[in-house]
Amino acid sequence: MVDTADGPGVLKVFASPRARGNDRRLRALAEVLPNQVPTPRGVDQQGHVSLVSFTEGTVFDQLDDHEFVRSAPLVGGALGSFHRSGAVLDRCWTIDEELTQLGRRFPENVSALVTSSIEARDDLAAAELVSAHRDCHPRQVVVQGDTVTWIDLDDAAMAPAALDVGNFVAHLRRDAVIAARDRSATDAAIDGFLAGYGATPTGTDDWERLSLARLSGLAVQRHHQPDWAAAIEQLLQP
Repeated sequence: MVDTADGPGVLKVFASPRARGNDRRLRALAEVLPNQVPTPRGVDQQGHVSLVSFTEGTVFDQLDDHEFVRSAPLVGGALGSFHRSGAVLDRCWTIDEELTQLGRRFPENVSALVTSSIEARDDLAAAELVSAHRDCHPRQVVVQGDTVTWIDLDDAAMAPAALDVGNFVAHLRRDAVIAARDRSATDAAIDGFLAGYGATPTGTDDWERLSLARLSGLAVQRHHQPDWAAAIEQLLQP
């Protein structure tokens, strides 16, 4: 966090010159969702550094169980507003890009999980694209009272709504099976999140399973927790 004349901000530095594209997409979102995303404040000419406003509040997955469950419908509603905002972003992400990335990043055993997780690839490929967060999980949303703000929008793209919904739910289920959150609170939060969102997008179950397969791979590669991976993979069993 840095202090600026406009208040506290978050300075982001990238090895590649991706800051300009991130800034463009955030501006498109901020124009239609001024209270639900950070305010873009500028980018350097080379495209390696950007500045956005700092978001006050508590990250969703750091709330106590009571507030976690209470605010879940608000989070679901905020994601629904995000998807219905009408913002047009200059990047697309479909099931084809997702599968390519998963195949590149993870070992053969996770690739097998991914393959077995998809029931209707053609249907997923035909899904309507909406403005989506694309890295949508409980650490990407800040809650302050009844105000919900999405943060870290560097991966935002036009994508299927089910991608975000499935990914968010998958993270909640993962936290329950690795004992990062009480199971009953998690179940209540999932119900509240989905109720707040509205009609569940077609393909959500498939995207959730894809996210669980990815989380299984990350449990080993990033967190060095094979026990987590085994617990997550149990969620993928028929």
